[in-house]
Amino acid sequence: MPPRPPPSSRAGAGRSGGGSGADPKSPGRNRPPRGTPSSEDEDFAAPLTGEEGYPEDGPPNPELYGDASGAQSSRRDMTRVASVQDVEEERGREDDDDNPEATRAGPPVQMVVLAGPDRGRKKRFQSVRMVIGRNKDCDFSLEDQSVSRRHLELVYGQNGVVMRDLGSVSGTQVNDQRVDECVLKHGDELSVGKTRLRFVDEAEQIKELRAQAEAREAEEKKEREEAAQEAQEARKSQTSARGGELDPSDPRLNEATNANYKLADVLRNEKNKDKGTSVVARPRPPTRASAAKSGMGLTNKQKALVGVAGVVVVFLVAGLIFMPKGPPPPPPVDPNVERAKLLMQKARESVRADDYANAVRLVGEAEKLLPGVDEEGLARAARKQQDVLDAFQAVRGLIDEKRFDDARKKLAEAPEGTAKTDEVRGKLAAELEEKQLAWRIQQVDEALETRDPEVIRPLLDTLPPMNRPAYEEKLAALEAELAKQSADEKRRGRDAQARAAQNAKEKRKQFMEEAFVDVERRFNGGEYQRAVLECDRVVDKFKGDKEVKDRSMSLKRLIPQFQRNLEDGQKKLASNALEAAAKPLRRASELYRQIGFMSSLGNSLDEQLASSSVAAGQAALKRGDLAAAGSSFREALRLNPGDGRARDGLESLQKKVEELYLQAYIQRDRDPQAAAEKFKVIIETASEGSEVKRKAEMYLGELQP
Repeated sequence: MPPRPPPSSRAGAGRSGGGSGADPKSPGRNRPPRGTPSSEDEDFAAPLTGEEGYPEDGPPNPELYGDASGAQSSRRDMTRVASVQDVEEERGREDDDDNPEATRAGPPVQMVVLAGPDRGRKKRFQSVRMVIGRNKDCDFSLEDQSVSRRHLELVYGQNGVVMRDLGSVSGTQVNDQRVDECVLKHGDELSVGKTRLRFVDEAEQIKELRAQAEAREAEEKKEREEAAQEAQEARKSQTSARGGELDPSDPRLNEATNANYKLADVLRNEKNKDKGTSVVARPRPPTRASAAKSGMGLTNKQKALVGVAGVVVVFLVAGLIFMPKGPPPPPPVDPNVERAKLLMQKARESVRADDYANAVRLVGEAEKLLPGVDEEGLARAARKQQDVLDAFQAVRGLIDEKRFDDARKKLAEAPEGTAKTDEVRGKLAAELEEKQLAWRIQQVDEALETRDPEVIRPLLDTLPPMNRPAYEEKLAALEAELAKQSADEKRRGRDAQARAAQNAKEKRKQFMEEAFVDVERRFNGGEYQRAVLECDRVVDKFKGDKEVKDRSMSLKRLIPQFQRNLEDGQKKLASNALEAAAKPLRRASELYRQIGFMSSLGNSLDEQLASSSVAAGQAALKRGDLAAAGSSFREALRLNPGDGRARDGLESLQKKVEELYLQAYIQRDRDPQAAAEKFKVIIETASEGSEVKRKAEMYLGELQP
């Protein structure tokens, strides 16, 4: 069996209250029964009367055809579309005004309380002006105690409804923004104290409702069309599946026909006809043509008359609704007076907020609108207070410029004000002293950073006695640190000078060695005469250097002396006269050190001198010359520390010294002078740190105090 087709796009599209003669308050109450056409919304696609009838128990599907005695409704989802008159009547019934007997002569706007103690209340305009506040004489009196007595006013004009704040304490917010005056739009929300109101323009609200209804109707129509298209595609697919069993031109498959009949009933009737069974025809809704034939319909002219009558009735009802029922509205208030009072209220608020300059300006504007409105002398008092504040501001400027003496003088000359300004004056004087002290401390801190005690000392005298000790300790620590740094710098300077001098000396020594390198080479080679001649060449090469010249002259004098003593000592060594060779060799060694050349010649000379010194010491020891023997033996050990003969000689000498000490110790009482001479020889001869030498020095001190 094929599926049921969807209802037609025209079926069930009737509008509640859409007929010209229907009662808008009770839609569908006076409508004719289903079999009588009453509006252009009738479905003219239904089959003619007599083709098939309904059973006596009524239509087979009440939801599809609708209730003949009830209101006409959508046959898809029961969507109801209201007319403008319905909306106006419904809003009139829902209006919960404070005064039920109040006139409806005002403009079609109202205020609705959304939140607060008066939540749910509504108030329509009774005239062109509405005052909202806490006072009972306000047009819209609220119970909210946080609302001012006369908080705001709404004035209806050509440009719309203007909201003005009447100098309230908490102010007025429109859409969560603080404003004093603005033009309201439909849907704007006002916040006053703890109360939140919404401004409703009924004309704009009706437009919104109408747009929403049209949008819903368009959406329903689109859904019906989509359902019809899906049903048609389903029928086509079933027809093709059954191999053409049904004729596509069959009137039973017509969309307009199936909108009012169930496809299952049609197919069942066809089956009964094929079997020869008689079927009772069901009554169907008449079409336009059948209605015209039976005389039950209206002509076009009659319909036009009915429409005109309906329009007249609508206008009469609207006139009755909006016709004023009370006395005429009061004459409009002079805007200059209200504006002047509003400016004075704002001026008082500015005074409370210490904005005296703005208060003077507002009073001036109010005086221009309404001369003499400043009866209490608000402008003069605000100007005086502003002069005091200007003086205080000048003092603050001088403080910022660090001109504290001028600031103190300016504060003393400032005019007297109220108790509030006197409190500000005291705080400003304390601030002056505090910032001056802070500035002085800052100067001392900056001087400490410069580490200059001469700058810090005068600044310490400007500080109070309670702040001075801490900075005096810092100054003492700084001076000690600076003294230590100065001493360190001087020591480092001396060290640097010494290092520089040593470096210069070494460089000079290196220069001199390089200058006399040829002289040294000739000298170490034993060519003493050639070395003297090389000195003259060096002088010629460095004529401007005095040190080179002096060194050259010294070498020319020392080299020949060294040559003579060296040759004399070597001759005596060759003849085995070791004691006699000691003296020239010692002189040659001294001259060699003065010349300053370093070579193997110095080592051989030291060996020869050591041998001759040992011989000389032994000879002196035999003669009893202990002092000469000690000097010779020590010189030999200095030149040749490994010489055993010199060490043996010193041991023998030590025994002689001890014997001499005993002799002197015995003679010290009998012959003090002879004992003193012997003690002197012992001190000169004995080795350093020996016990004999210490006792000899003690007894010599006793003999010769």
